[in-house]
Formats: sequence, structure tokens, C-alpha cells
Amino acid sequence: MNWRASRTGLPLVEPMYWGSPDIDAAYHVPNEYMFGTELLAAPITEPMDKSSRRGKADVWLPQGDWFDFFTGRRYSASSPNGRRMTVWRPLDGIPVFAKAGGIVPMQPLSEGDSINSVDNPQHLEIIVFPGADGDFTLMEDSGHCSRQITPATTAITYRWRKDGATSALTVSPAQGDVHALPARRTWDFLFRGITDSDISVQADGASVDSDRRYDAETLTLQVTVADVSTRSEIRVTIGDTTMAADPRMEDVFDILRHAEMRYLTKEQAYAAIAENGIDALATMDSLEHVSGPDMEDCSDSHMPSAVRQALTEVLLRS
Repeated sequence: MNWRASRTGLPLVEPMYWGSPDIDAAYHVPNEYMFGTELLAAPITEPMDKSSRRGKADVWLPQGDWFDFFTGRRYSASSPNGRRMTVWRPLDGIPVFAKAGGIVPMQPLSEGDSINSVDNPQHLEIIVFPGADGDFTLMEDSGHCSRQITPATTAITYRWRKDGATSALTVSPAQGDVHALPARRTWDFLFRGITDSDISVQADGASVDSDRRYDAETLTLQVTVADVSTRSEIRVTIGDTTMAADPRMEDVFDILRHAEMRYLTKEQAYAAIAENGIDALATMDSLEHVSGPDMEDCSDSHMPSAVRQALTEVLLRS
């Protein structure tokens, strides 16, 4: 994205109406922006709500499926006009979304003497989001200031197949000024938002060893391939690309556990949602019982508006 900005003048940060000038909602989210081609960010710019222990941001999602970049939760915007909603995050959370088919290269934090190195990395993470085909070209150069510099380009393609069919990610051999790259690399491929699955990995058509693990908290299947030539083609095949089930009840529990509110109301809200799912939203406003002004009893109940809104986001996100 920095290379694109320097060569084409397209900025790293773009307002939402640039990509959707004919949709009115795109003009009403002044704090939201596209961060490059793959990510949408909506910073929280107001104080945390004390009852929910979360901050909020108003978000507009263009049509399609979007994933919380950090947690893998899926948000659907089926209308051609997209979807407006309010999202709630704890202090350690940031509303960042990746589009279906998005491919985001990341560099893991280095250690020791290499932590401040400006060399092109020997270890890369490629975070992939299901739901659509994706293409991304990674561009790396030597760092010399010259418009005649030819970057090293690495094409990354993702071909997604729904309903449990086989999907594949392909990293093509580096092209261009490959002398700017390390000779060999370790790759972490993170497929976020899918179920655990069998995988196979090939380098230049031959099977290679890999390490596979699944993080249920972020719904992420991670595949690590160590010490592969940057001039090799890597192909990761996923046997079953079923979308991960939405962990609604886990997230509902987390909201209620951290909320500053009456414990009785937490129990009642959780029980209603466990029994009725989305339909329990109609129950939330009824969880109010206040004793007379001169007394308080154990049946008193109160559902803060912010907690109700945070629960609504979870129950209606997809």
C-alpha cells in the first residue's frame, strides 16, 4: 500500500465515500476509513461507557461479508446499500474489518538484535479471510531512493470454495529485484473465520512439512511452513473450508461478565438469550424492576442501555 501511494498518489487512508459515492450512508461515518485495499477501520473516539466497560463506534459496511480482523467474527451486509450499525469493543479492542477474500501480509515482531532491522523480513504472516476469491501482490524493494527501482513482487492468490469444498492459497515465486529479499523465508498462513480442517502443503509441486494448529478464540486455522526459498511456489490446500459457527453465546457471556450491572439481570439476560436467541432482544427492556423509594430487595433488576446495545451487535452481526 505504501508502494501504491508513492507511485500512484492513492493515499493509504481513504474516506468511505470514495469507493461508494452514490450511497448516502458512506458520507455519514466521518471517522471510518479504508486502510489500503483490504481493511476498513472505525476508531473509537469517545469515552468508554461505564456500565458495559466498552467503547462504541458507528460503522457502515459496504455490501458483502466482513470479518473482525482480530477475532474472526463475521458480519453480513446483504443490502446493495450496505449496513449501518454500532459496534462495541473493550479497551483492548479496535473495530477493524477485513473483507471476504481479503489477504493481509503482516510481519511478526522480531526479537533480539533484529527488532529494529529495516531488512525485508525472513518471517511473514499472511492472514486470509474466507467467503470470496482474493488476490494480493506483495511488493518489496531495497530501500534505495530511486524511481527506477524495480520492486520484488510476490503474487498471492486465494481460491475459495463454499460448502466444505477444497480451497487453496498459492504464493507465487518472487519476481523482479529478488536480490532485495532474503533467500529463504518462514511463512505463517492464518485462515481466519473457518473451522478446523486437514491441510496439505506443497513447494514447487513437492509435499513439504508444515505445522497446523487451530485457535478457537479467533476462529483461525494457522499453517506454518518453515525455511522455504522465496523463489519457490507454495500451495496450501484446505480440505474443508466451512465457515466457523458464530460463537454468540461465548461473546454474550463475555459482555455480561464484564458489565457493571446487577447480577440478577445478568442471569436473566443470559437465560433469555440461551433460550430464545435473537428473539430475546425484545425481552431486554422488560428486565426492569425497582423497589419503592424507601426499600431495595433482591429482585431489583436493571438492564443498562449500552449493555443491551452491545448484546444486539453480537446477536445481529450475521
